[in-house]
Amino acid sequence: ASPEAVWHVLGDLGATNEWLPGIVAARMEGATRICTTADGFDIREEISDYEPTLRRFRYQHLQVPMPVENSAGSFVVEPQENDGSVVVLQSSFEAADSAQEAEVGQMIEGAFQRALESLKRRVEQGVRWDAK
Repeated sequence: ASPEAVWHVLGDLGATNEWLPGIVAARMEGATRICTTADGFDIREEISDYEPTLRRFRYQHLQVPMPVENSAGSFVVEPQENDGSVVVLQSSFEAADSAQEAEVGQMIEGAFQRALESLKRRVEQGVRWDAK
């Protein structure tokens, strides 16, 4: 899809629930995005460096239902040939228990992979992820 089409979905921070599996509601309160999970937990992220013209933003988790600390990252929509695009997601975190670092890393990698696949479906097909 075009970078503009991807950014139209990804850059709408209050509509994250339309493409992110497990999220049933999302809203912005100032620079904080609050995403509510299907089990009722709120994920809070501080959004920074939001730059629509460059189609990118950064996030820092303030509250997340995973055993991690210092969780942060960024999304960038990069243009490709033939009016296509690629979403680059960079993430960093520290496992709350260093003995579980590999396990937590695999869990997070799987969650991000599902998120990117769902974003792709939402952009290309206009399909809204359904929590049911």
